[in-house]
Amino acid sequence: CTGFFIVKLLSVSVVSFNIPALTIVLFWTAVTFSAAVHEHERTPFVQEDPNLQHLCRGSLSDYAACQCKEDEGEVACINAQFVDTDVFFNVNAHYKSLQKLTFHGNNFQDLPATSLFGSVSHSRLHTLNISANYIGALLSELAHDALLDTDDATLVFQHRERPERQTHCSKLLRLLFVFAIVGLPVNLNSNALKGLPNLRVLDLSNNEIVLKEGDVDFLTHTPRLTELYLRRAFTATINRTVQFDLMMRMFKKANLKYLEVLDLSYNFLQSVPFELPCPFPSLISLDLRQNFLKTLAVNASCLSNVQSLDLSRSVNQFYSLTPSFRHLALSAQPNTYVLRNPFHCDCKSNDYITWIRDKHTLVCDRASPRNYVGARLVEVPLHKLDCSVNLFAMSSPQCSLVTASVIGLIFNLA
Repeated sequence: CTGFFIVKLLSVSVVSFNIPALTIVLFWTAVTFSAAVHEHERTPFVQEDPNLQHLCRGSLSDYAACQCKEDEGEVACINAQFVDTDVFFNVNAHYKSLQKLTFHGNNFQDLPATSLFGSVSHSRLHTLNISANYIGALLSELAHDALLDTDDATLVFQHRERPERQTHCSKLLRLLFVFAIVGLPVNLNSNALKGLPNLRVLDLSNNEIVLKEGDVDFLTHTPRLTELYLRRAFTATINRTVQFDLMMRMFKKANLKYLEVLDLSYNFLQSVPFELPCPFPSLISLDLRQNFLKTLAVNASCLSNVQSLDLSRSVNQFYSLTPSFRHLALSAQPNTYVLRNPFHCDCKSNDYITWIRDKHTLVCDRASPRNYVGARLVEVPLHKLDCSVNLFAMSSPQCSLVTASVIGLIFNLA
């Protein structure tokens, strides 16, 4: 009846040529239709906004750096700058079916003496990432890149390469800032991983870990680990012999028979323990990139399943391949070793070049005579190599290229 009345009213208005009334009705209809369309478009936007979809519950909701995917059992807080490990308890209260937890970029000085999650067990948690605390890293960088003037009440930071660039501030304020950001070397504590029986992936990279006697049980609570990431985790300049001994005891006690991936890259290692791969019978990938290794001496019988052993990047000082390394490589699977290192070619290189002739992608980074710089190892004429050039005094062409690029950039900016 109402619809009929409106139609009838419009008919009468049109017939009687009541133009103002018709205009009002049409305008009201247009406004109503526009509002409905706007509401229809706005509602999906609110529903699809990822910032609203991934809001965390509890105290984590106060941090913009935290996102939670409850349907996937995932909690991630990136660079939230947490300093207190009580934040793990906050996860307990709201996420009982936790599967993946990332607390990356914080300042945990110590892991707790008890479990991270207290008395709560997270049997479904398969990935734990507590990397990039950067604890201790800034102090070591300052020691290399800055000069500290401590003769007066002002602390002066002066860059070695750019002495005109200085930073002046109160000593106390600067030191408080440094220690607030850096903290001290992190302590693992042997019970921290209790209650995580099905953990598969553990990432402790970018932490200044210093092992102590009580830490040898640290990994015994996670027997199902398949991936362990310790990139840039052991860079503290302390007694490496003691640290290696504690690390190997920790690995052996853990009985990680399912571990497939071990990452020890970027740790400034000059050597590795001979038995390093032996506690891991299922090991497939061993990453030793960006260390100071000159050769590799490990138990070859423990590398039978390894498919990738990465020794690449120029920091690794594999200028040549020693007889012990060549013997080790003979027992490896094809394409196991990843080198990508700057090889030197002179009169002492005949043996290893002869051995590696079938590796077509390797080239001489430095050479004597110089005209063989960049030559593929398979093409180097052994009888023409000499020792007239000091290879260690010779600059790498890669370094020269980088230097030239930087100089060009400076001139362009000027």
